[in-house]
Amino acid sequence: MNADFETHTRHLLQKLGLPTLNVNSRLLRQALTHKSMQLDRPHSAVAHNERLEYLGDAILKSSISEWLFLNLPQDSEGRMSQIRSYVVSDVALSRAAQRIALQDHIILGSSERASGEVRESILANVFEAVCGAIFLSSDYRTTARMILPLLMPELELAIEGEAEEVLNYKARLQEYAQGEYKALPEYQMMAAEGPDHDRVFRIQVSLNEEILGTGEGRSKKKAEQESARQALIALKLIEDRPRSTAPAIEVVNAPYIPETNTPQHNTVLLAPSILSADFADLGKALHHITQGGADWVHLDIMDGHFVPNLTFGAPVISALRPLSELHFDAHLMIEKPERLIPDFLKAGCNGITVHYETCPHLDRTLSQIAEGGARPGVSLNPGTPVHVLEDILHKTGLVLLMSVNPGFGGQKFIPRVLDKIRALKAMITAQGLHDIRIQVDGGINAETLGAVIEAGADVLVIGSAIFGHTDVTAQTRHYQQLIHQAQTT
Repeated sequence: MNADFETHTRHLLQKLGLPTLNVNSRLLRQALTHKSMQLDRPHSAVAHNERLEYLGDAILKSSISEWLFLNLPQDSEGRMSQIRSYVVSDVALSRAAQRIALQDHIILGSSERASGEVRESILANVFEAVCGAIFLSSDYRTTARMILPLLMPELELAIEGEAEEVLNYKARLQEYAQGEYKALPEYQMMAAEGPDHDRVFRIQVSLNEEILGTGEGRSKKKAEQESARQALIALKLIEDRPRSTAPAIEVVNAPYIPETNTPQHNTVLLAPSILSADFADLGKALHHITQGGADWVHLDIMDGHFVPNLTFGAPVISALRPLSELHFDAHLMIEKPERLIPDFLKAGCNGITVHYETCPHLDRTLSQIAEGGARPGVSLNPGTPVHVLEDILHKTGLVLLMSVNPGFGGQKFIPRVLDKIRALKAMITAQGLHDIRIQVDGGINAETLGAVIEAGADVLVIGSAIFGHTDVTAQTRHYQQLIHQAQTT
């Protein structure tokens, strides 16, 4: 494989959330090669993606079916089938493909390149083929973990009933025909035009020998659905309204993709904690730290059970979200956090950290966060050793080491946490997980900051040392300068 393709491979795997996967390059090239290439070389065999496409389609359907079965236990088989049909449709798959700019990696034949854009059906087919290649290079579970975050916006759209494609027009027409006439609609193929890779089907539907509608599509199923839709319009059972094959979707939380081990990642970030701010004017506090150059804002969520204090929740975060473009870093010091994670995702949190001590099913909880589009994090109390994370470290994007006992601001730094930072750093390095950030929270000030950075931390949560001063903006700027000095000395 040439160097350019290897570079493309690394970029694509990064977008897929699989930066460390040892993918079979031959299979991935085949997955990205559209079958229109065969037209350019009619007398030679071209390894294109059709076979991988069929395999990927099966893996996609299985992954989505599994998720629906586990997460929608009360839904009927028919509803789950409708949701799955939309999520694996060309419309939905092409949307997911566009979000990761898959079109930049596809190898097209000259006939397709001439059009100047990559069609919806091609995006969908290549997406399926890539899933097949990933499956053959790894296993089912790895592939499913890749698929779900990428398709979560489409899943949510379908579950909420906002995707027009979830409507089964054929089923509705059949129900009407049986109820009114004790008969079934008849579908007749009128034409199938174009080459194999770009075939358009035209199908006509009739009832009691009366033609009610004609539909076109790049598959027989799509053509039948469109003809049924036209029939329902003719029968005045539904309204005729403009349809868009790819309406814009606002995705508040895009699928979480880990960082690469770049110089930017090695930069230590400042995350002021508004736990120490004036709760009567959190918007002003947010403005001050933004003006001072903060990288993140740390949001301490306490429930009065796991920790003795009680702070704020998702509604407050939702109100703050429009006021700043900072990374919203939520630290959930609460029992049973999985119940409220959807609320914090909806509120606009970019990262959500839960406590190891409150999560008996930590693997599942971290997956829930990642699938929702946020950076998954896990926190350890001062008395919890880092080795408990050895088997779960690969599921995290951040580990938060508490350097005070959680619950209140203004406490003194616990020095033995420095050894925990070093031990965690060694564990991350040993597992080759260069995209995990080490965050430290509690008692960080001008005296302790240097030692914490030297030990290996790269996200510093600072509360009272910033908000305890009258000029919060200047103090935020001062701590950014201290961080910079600590990294350059």
